[in-house]
Amino acid sequence: MGYPPPPQDRMYISQPLPADVQGASTTALLLEIIFGFFGLLGVGHAYAGRILLGVLLMVGWWVFIGIGGFIISISFGIAGCLFGPIFIAGPIISGIQARTYVQREYRTGSWLPVIGLAGGGCVLMIAILVILVFVVGISIFSIESLSQF
Repeated sequence: MGYPPPPQDRMYISQPLPADVQGASTTALLLEIIFGFFGLLGVGHAYAGRILLGVLLMVGWWVFIGIGGFIISISFGIAGCLFGPIFIAGPIISGIQARTYVQREYRTGSWLPVIGLAGGGCVLMIAILVILVFVVGISIFSIESLSQF
């Protein structure tokens, strides 16, 4: 009666990453976390070469912030207990994913998409804020002028 030999354990040997890939992965992580806290989630993914994902993350993050801000304001801040941790964890988790992608694919980053996405995102955020302030300012002004009569 012969028994089959016991299964052999597989050995995985980790090879060190090249210095440029290691530096790019750290840069992608830091870009994603820092810009994410300022409302520009996706910049680290754009640096890693995934520009479409970076744009989708940025737009989705803006929608999340808008919906979260609205819900927090109508709940008198109570919903901040739910949205606050997500606002902190979102950029960190996304940064780890960007770093992992760079390491797994042996990518080096590119600064051109970062400049385009972060610069365009900042200009768009400022434009939206100016429009909102202008519209809200006009509506407050017209309400005040109507209440004087």
